[in-house]
Amino acid sequence: MTTAMDSHNPMEKSKVDQDNVSPAISVLAASVVPEWPRQWKAYAALVSGFFMMFNCWGMVNAYGAFMGLYDAHLLTRSSDLQLSLVGATESFLLLLPSIFAGRLLDARRHYYLGFTGFLLLFLGYFLLSFTSHQGLKDQGNYGLVWLTSGLMAGLGMTCFFTYSSHNVIQWFPRKRYIAAGITSAGAGAGGIIYPLTFKFLVARFGFPTGVRILSSIVAGTTLIAFILGAPCKDVPRRKVGAAFQMSTWVDRQALRNRSYTLYVIAVALVYGGFYSVAFHVTEWAEVKGFGTEEDIPGGTGERPGDSGFRTFWFLTIMNGASIIGRLASALFATHLSNPIVVHTLTCFLASLLAFFFWPFAQNNSGAIAFCTLFGILGGSMLSLPASGVAYLIPDERHSHVGQWTGMMWSGVSIFALIGPLIAAALKRKYGMDAVGYWTGATMLVTTVLFAGSMYLKRKEDKRSTTSTLVGEGEKSGGQTPSSPASGCVGTIV
Repeated sequence: MTTAMDSHNPMEKSKVDQDNVSPAISVLAASVVPEWPRQWKAYAALVSGFFMMFNCWGMVNAYGAFMGLYDAHLLTRSSDLQLSLVGATESFLLLLPSIFAGRLLDARRHYYLGFTGFLLLFLGYFLLSFTSHQGLKDQGNYGLVWLTSGLMAGLGMTCFFTYSSHNVIQWFPRKRYIAAGITSAGAGAGGIIYPLTFKFLVARFGFPTGVRILSSIVAGTTLIAFILGAPCKDVPRRKVGAAFQMSTWVDRQALRNRSYTLYVIAVALVYGGFYSVAFHVTEWAEVKGFGTEEDIPGGTGERPGDSGFRTFWFLTIMNGASIIGRLASALFATHLSNPIVVHTLTCFLASLLAFFFWPFAQNNSGAIAFCTLFGILGGSMLSLPASGVAYLIPDERHSHVGQWTGMMWSGVSIFALIGPLIAAALKRKYGMDAVGYWTGATMLVTTVLFAGSMYLKRKEDKRSTTSTLVGEGEKSGGQTPSSPASGCVGTIV
C-alpha cells in the first residue's frame, strides 16, 4: 500500500511524471505550448525530415524506374518475381528494424542512427554502379543488385525513416499532422526527382557512371538531413535497458491495445497493396499500350508501336500526385483531430480505383487519370501511420511513442515484403489485371480494419473518461464536483 509519505516523495513523483507525460506537454503545460515552435532547430528538423523521406521512401517509390531498366535491359533473364523482390526487400528492411530504431530514438540516439543511415545508403547505391560491368544488355548481376540496392540500401533507409517522423512530431506537438505531412511529402518529391534523374543520367552516361552520380546526390541530401536533424531535448529521455531483454524493445501494453493492433494490421495491408501497383505501373502502361520503355545506350533501339509517351512518366505522375495527397491529408487530419478517419475514406476510394480503373483503362487519358488519383490517395494513406500511432497511444504511454511506432513498422514490414511478391505471382498466373484486383481487395479489407480501430479507440476513450469520473467521485465521497456538497450536478451511478 502506498503511504502518504510515498505519495509526496518528489523523486518518485518526478520519475512517474517523466514516464507518463506526453510529448505535447513535456515542454510546458499544454495551455502555454506555442502553436508553432519558436526555435529555429524545429524548422531545421522539418527540413531534415523532408530529406530523410526523400532518400528512403523516395527511393522505394522510384524503384519502378530501376525495375523497368532491369527488365528491359540489364537483367532480362530474371523473372518478374525476382525483380519485385529487390524493391520488396528495400521496403522490408526499411521497416523491419524500426522496432530497434524507435526505441533508440526514445533514448535520444539520433545521431548514431543518422550517420549509419548516411553511410549505408550512399555505399549501397555507389556499389550498385559496379554490378553491371559496362552496363550493356544482360550484363547485370542480379545477386549483386539485390545485395547493394536491396539489402545495404534498405538497412540505411530504416535509420532515416522512423527518425524523420519521430523527430518532427516531437518538435511540433500542436501541429504534428501538418509537420508529418510536410515531412512525408519528401517521399513524393524523391519519387519524382529520382526516376527522372536516373533516366537522364543513364541515357547520358550509361548505367555505371549514371548511378555513381546518383549516389553522390544521395550522399549530399542525406548529409544535409544528418546535420539538421537535431532532436528535441525538452522531451524526456528514456534510457535503453538490457539489449537482450524483450521489454527493452517491445512494450507489452501495445500488444494488449486492441485499437493499436487492428491499426497495425491495416497499415500492413496498405503497404502490401499500394506498392504492388507502384512496382508494376510502368509495365502495366506498356502491356496496355499506353507507352513504351525508353531506349538506353547499347540497347536494342526504338520499339515498334512507339506511342511517343514513355512509361516511366506514369510512375512520375503517381509520385507527384502523392505530394498533394500527403499535404491534403495532413490538413484534414489536423482539422478533424483524427487521422484514422482520413485513412478509412482514402482506402475505400483507392479500392474502387484499383478494382475499376486498373483493369478497364482504355487509353492514355484514362491511365493518367488513374495514376493521378491513385497517387493522391496513396500519398494520403502513406503519410499518416506515425501520426495515427500518436493519436491511438494512451496519454500515460506517450513517452513510448517511438517504441510503439517502431513496433508498428516492424509488423508492417512482413506484408511490405510479401505483398508485391503475391501480386507478381498473381500477375504471372492470371495476367496484369490481377495486380489491380489484389490491391483493390487489400484496400477494401483495410477500410474495415481502420473503421474497427477507430471504433475501439472511441470505446477506450469513453471507458477511460468514465473511470476517471468514477475515481473523482469516490475521492469526493461518492459525489461528483457539481453535486450540492461538492459543486457537481449529480452523482455517478
